Amino acid sequence: MEFTLQQYNDLVSQTKDTVYRLALSIVGVDVEAEDIAQEVYEKVWKARDAILKHNYPRAYVCRMTRNLAIDYVRRRHQVQDIDNGGVMAIPYNDGDYSSNLDDMTTLTKQLIARLPHKQRIVLHMRDVEGYEIEEIADAMESDAASIRVNLSRARRIIREQLIKAMNYGVKQD
Repeated sequence: MEFTLQQYNDLVSQTKDTVYRLALSIVGVDVEAEDIAQEVYEKVWKARDAILKHNYPRAYVCRMTRNLAIDYVRRRHQVQDIDNGGVMAIPYNDGDYSSNLDDMTTLTKQLIARLPHKQRIVLHMRDVEGYEIEEIADAMESDAASIRVNLSRARRIIREQLIKAMNYGVKQD
């Protein structure tokens, strides 16, 4: 079976935003995320026959993206502290709703960035991109049960740290 230009274009349109956001979530730099996306689609074209035969082509593309992004981070020699589970010290203020929302967004993004790598990717693919568990398992070269466990742990960590950071249940003087 021949991989057509139309199939390639369809795959690119289905995954372009996901590829960019996934790369950005790993490397944290716009320009590098764009470079990774371009490199991914060059590799997709070269591996078109394997991708066409694959059960989950989008997951295949996500796996390529993840691997390339990790390579970029390694090349920069920037090792992130992925095991640090402490709460970020961001003041939470009950005043203006829009600034509270901005604070919550910032805090949530920082907490997600501090998750262990696998949990961060699984959370992103499921809750942001909307991938099915089986697709994520395929992209992460893992089993569905492991993906569910990592997703559950990531959500629990974020929830606990948000509660702690906002001092819910603690009376302020």
